[in-house]
Amino acid sequence: MKRIALLSLISVSMMVQFSACKKSNPTGDTTGGSTDTLRVSLSTSRIEYNGFDYVAITVTDKAGTDVTTSCSILLNGSTAISPKYVPTAMGNFAITAKRGSQPSESKTLSVVTKSASPFTQKALIEDLTGAWCGFCTRVYDKLDRYKANNPNLISLGVHAGSGTDPFKFQYYTNYLTPFQIGGYPAAVLNRKAEWSESTSELDAALQNWAPLGLAISSTLNGGTVTGTVKVKSNVNTLKSMKVVIGLVENGLVYPQVNYYSPQYGYTPYLYGGVSPVANFEHNYVLRKTFTNLFGDAIPQAQLTKDNIYEIPFSMTLTGVTYGGTSYTAVGANCGIVAYVVDGSAQNGGLYNVQYAAVGATKNFD
Repeated sequence: MKRIALLSLISVSMMVQFSACKKSNPTGDTTGGSTDTLRVSLSTSRIEYNGFDYVAITVTDKAGTDVTTSCSILLNGSTAISPKYVPTAMGNFAITAKRGSQPSESKTLSVVTKSASPFTQKALIEDLTGAWCGFCTRVYDKLDRYKANNPNLISLGVHAGSGTDPFKFQYYTNYLTPFQIGGYPAAVLNRKAEWSESTSELDAALQNWAPLGLAISSTLNGGTVTGTVKVKSNVNTLKSMKVVIGLVENGLVYPQVNYYSPQYGYTPYLYGGVSPVANFEHNYVLRKTFTNLFGDAIPQAQLTKDNIYEIPFSMTLTGVTYGGTSYTAVGANCGIVAYVVDGSAQNGGLYNVQYAAVGATKNFD
């Protein structure tokens, strides 16, 4: 009897030891509770599908060491994604990682529809034009009529070309190559491409979702305009963004050639069919920029939700035209335009734009 009891005790002891050994043996089997299973952490488990926000994915080993860079990160077990992942569709997705044959636990990422932006989406037209350009009256007219009912379209007159014009922007030639401008009239929509002159294009641009808003304040002291442009982000983004700040002048009177006139063989329908149009008023004429024409970079750390990035600026009312002629703008007729563009390319597109008269304050809207 004693011998049987002793054998039973030995048997139980061996089973316990075998069981303990089995649990501590690294197999990589996540269903078996392996201690070698990698851990996945998400910066957020719920994210909006807006093309800007991203989720940061971190992978650690059993010791808590960050091993993200040595792992493959997978979406639904098959699609490789970046550790900073911008969703490409809505739904619930399994996020896992793998290092060699070593698997990870799974975390669920919920991608939901984007909420309404707190900012108004505005659009920008940069009208390459000239007082010498007889067909440019067509674009003037279209933009004036559209803006009368759509004030969120902001237009700039970038005077250019080889003909006589006292308002030529000093660096207008820099526009031509990125946007493939081969003749006039030409207008660039949202720093992306030449506008087709279709109002439906403008309508579509104003329906975009605004990832950020801008505010402008300025004062005029003598011949100098000083102020601040603020950029407030509605997203956490890794996109490269740049801000452009410019000075525009209104009420510049100079005769405008108009080819839509009988003397050029056209049935008159614009500006009474007269050419030149005497006392023609050129408005929103770009005089100079405080930043680079294609923008100054916004630091990546500033592009976080609800953050406000401030850019102080100062510009004199004096400058020179493309031909080197000096001018002095009339401060009471001037305005500040500010816009944020894609920083990855000169024709990468625009995210939002704002305009305010010099001396006035325009808040985020």
